[in-house]
Amino acid sequence: MIKKVSLRSFRNHSKLDLEFDNKFVYINGPNGSGKTSVLEAIHYISTTKSHRTNNDVDVIKNEQPFAVIKIDTEKKKYSMVISDKGKIPSINSKEIRKLSDVIGDLKVIMFAPEDLNIIKGSPSVRRGLIDLELMKIDKEYLSNLSVYKNILKQRNAHLKNLGLNDDLTILNILGKQLYDVGIKLMSKRNEFINKLNIETKNVYQRFSEYKIDVVYEPNLNNEMFLNHIENNQKQDILYKTTVNGPHRDDFVIMFNDKNAKNSSQGETRLMVVALKLGLLKVIKSEVNDEVILLLDDVLSELDNNVQNKFLNELPDDVQVIMNSAIKIKSDKIQIINLKENDNERP
Repeated sequence: MIKKVSLRSFRNHSKLDLEFDNKFVYINGPNGSGKTSVLEAIHYISTTKSHRTNNDVDVIKNEQPFAVIKIDTEKKKYSMVISDKGKIPSINSKEIRKLSDVIGDLKVIMFAPEDLNIIKGSPSVRRGLIDLELMKIDKEYLSNLSVYKNILKQRNAHLKNLGLNDDLTILNILGKQLYDVGIKLMSKRNEFINKLNIETKNVYQRFSEYKIDVVYEPNLNNEMFLNHIENNQKQDILYKTTVNGPHRDDFVIMFNDKNAKNSSQGETRLMVVALKLGLLKVIKSEVNDEVILLLDDVLSELDNNVQNKFLNELPDDVQVIMNSAIKIKSDKIQIINLKENDNERP
């Protein structure tokens, strides 16, 4: 369980120290008070990146040289220093040189409004989600994904300088290497998404009479992938890139047997919430470790009935940290009130 979060020059917080004494923490405050930044910082420690930007320096407060995140749990102390030169993570005061060794050490599942793009966005958004969640729980998957990306980069670089009549020996070698590691990724993704489908459907049924399905859509099956690598080099040479493979995989969410991308905002939000709670179930079943659930503005666009159902259905075996501008009262919840520009909170 997270006990303390400290931020220095992170987003709009010059200095913020929060202590958590409950498994259910509710951060309340108006827009501009930095509610989301607290959850973003926790997510950053878990994944080594922000869910809101691809540019690390965006999280550093204006005109400051670096930002610092510190998180104390019951078992470990984490920190991350972020500057324009990169980021330096530490666990228990020991600097960690490889970012891959940090990913998933603090296990976090997060819902954020940006996650609506899981349904309405491009395949790369959904592929990125599955890769990120698998990396947290499976270091072999993380290693294979890194190897695959490196081979793909080499193969694409080779293709840029290759003509149709050139020798294909190196291309064939790289293609076979790509296939060998690629099918491992596809197998893990298929297994993971099948489990995710079961758990997500179970969660969603508690909130809605409709049905959803999470379906893996590989770019190619194993046989087609091998055939492409061995026999369709001309296509890749013409386009100067590896046209097909696991780097083009996708999964879709089906709403009443139709692609959910045309669903309303409220339906989309509820489906993504169910997906994240399903992810929580899957990851808890895969690891013997605590998982933190972060919920950023999750109650918006849900009607009062669904809001109440959602709050009542939140798991009591994990720590839940959520924020909202909606005020609630409960003796069982630790409520932290942030004010606008509350940047020097003791």
